[in-house]
Amino acid sequence: MHPYFHEYFRRLRLLSWNEREQRLRAFLRVCVFVIVYGIVFVSLPFLVFPSGDGLFRSALLRIFLLCCTIGLVVGAAIYLDKRPLQGYGLKLDRRWMSDFLAGFVIGGAIPTVAVSLGVAGGWITFSGTGNSLTASYLQDVGLAIVIIMGIAVVEELVFRGYVLTNALEGLDLRWVSETTTIAGAWGVSALLFAFTHPAPTLVAGLHFLSAGLLLGFAYLVSGQLGLPIGIHAGFNLISGYAFPIASDPSVSIIALSVSGPAWLTGQTGLIQTGLQLPAALVLMGWIWFQTGHLGISPTIKSKLK
Repeated sequence: MHPYFHEYFRRLRLLSWNEREQRLRAFLRVCVFVIVYGIVFVSLPFLVFPSGDGLFRSALLRIFLLCCTIGLVVGAAIYLDKRPLQGYGLKLDRRWMSDFLAGFVIGGAIPTVAVSLGVAGGWITFSGTGNSLTASYLQDVGLAIVIIMGIAVVEELVFRGYVLTNALEGLDLRWVSETTTIAGAWGVSALLFAFTHPAPTLVAGLHFLSAGLLLGFAYLVSGQLGLPIGIHAGFNLISGYAFPIASDPSVSIIALSVSGPAWLTGQTGLIQTGLQLPAALVLMGWIWFQTGHLGISPTIKSKLK
């Protein structure tokens, strides 16, 4: 081989392959993972009952996507990252479950307080219960819970468990401070999370970006996915079904009449976006209560050189 090509391939290998760790560099690992996940995400709706948009089909899609995502994470752990599954925030123990429950309360409190403020401001009024308590309604509630949990677990596995974990390692360079590394990885995961969520307005885009930051913050300070999964599930369940201010779903606990502007009172409005800041403070209080200290989790810091 000509020396020029030999040097070219040597440099290409140096850029793409970590000789010391014997694996692809973090950027390429994330690219491979996200591309495969994207293909699965786009393909599944065409493979599972292509017609219809009912709760049963949605729940079935979420179950299949969850199974595929778990399989993808396991495969990535073995062949790409070469790390144990616990390295993605999956140390499933009593503390993990406590974090999940606390996160669920914190996440559910955001839309609850937002609706309360909307009522106080005269933008939202209660118009009765959403549905009668029938067997069909309870079945729909169960399907809604499956959908919500499927969304929360899948997105936290992808954006926090995989992307944020690998971004931390990829940005962990000798000439970059630990604080800059963590902040950069946090921002990358939040931006990718926001980019993958439809945002027809700037306010909605800001909401998804701040949500990505809140969920990433929960992962960074707890070191596990229990807290962000709980926040994600609690927010989606309460805002989507308990107090459905953005739509009129077939499953709703309380029916609302909204007269305020969507940019202010909507599910992605400024009220709910602004409430993510006090939610972060409550989150920090929970971590202090659990561990006795505040700051980035030692589990996260252990991923850095």
